[in-house]
Amino acid sequence: MSATSPVPALPAQYAGTSAAQTVAGLPSGTVVCDMYEPRGAEIYHDFTLGDPSEVQDILREVRATGSGTILELAAGSGRLTLPLLALRREVLAVDLSAAMLDLLRTRLDRLPVPTAARCTAIQGDITDYVAPRPVAAAVLGTTSVSLLTRPQRQAMLRRTWENLAPGGILVLTNTQIGADAGDLAERTLEVRGASGAVYLVHDLVAPDRSGRYTVVVGPDSGPQWPRTVCHSYIRVLPLDELLADLTAAGLVVEHIATLPGERYAASLIRARKEGAR
Repeated sequence: MSATSPVPALPAQYAGTSAAQTVAGLPSGTVVCDMYEPRGAEIYHDFTLGDPSEVQDILREVRATGSGTILELAAGSGRLTLPLLALRREVLAVDLSAAMLDLLRTRLDRLPVPTAARCTAIQGDITDYVAPRPVAAAVLGTTSVSLLTRPQRQAMLRRTWENLAPGGILVLTNTQIGADAGDLAERTLEVRGASGAVYLVHDLVAPDRSGRYTVVVGPDSGPQWPRTVCHSYIRVLPLDELLADLTAAGLVVEHIATLPGERYAASLIRARKEGAR
């Protein structure tokens, strides 16, 4: 294959963007994949590992429950899992991606044995996962709720209600495009990952503001590991729609806070399963 052979194209929604032009100019052998595929998972893990956004806010809500098992939904590679373990409570970390859970287990192996023993990493679908016992708190962070279709989201919320002990809480975050975002043109920035690798990150807002696209161009790691481009789309889930689904699942919304950010904000929501614990 010649050096000028085309690389796999990004999905059609990126046509005409700087991200698409960048990818088209990369050398042959470049891998283009979804961010939640195995190679994309490694890149996602590396460039988000040091991201502190929402972590302390979620911990504050969970800490207030005092004790009991924590169910972490869509745990991924552990950006929230390890801080949750610092609360000295048992954590059930559930994710559908085997690649993400492999990364989480590698991180757990580096912890002191008593700490790691309090975490159970489980490959499962958060829409139907049944916890072995009722939990005091469930967490769905990193705006993962936006990745679910509405039927999936409703199923996940119903199942979470079933997994919670009476009086238990669900804490989740939901991304929003800031009303004062102003310029929504494509932005490109360099991000240094936990490994020291530098990634080129393209951030795009859908023309109708219905969501955001992210394209991450990894570094050239040599012939043994080709350059990789991973992409993801996060839908902007209307807050009133999410609140309606929480209520329909039997959860009582107690608190909503806005976590500000550049271009994007997150709504942090605490909802409770009524009844004495």
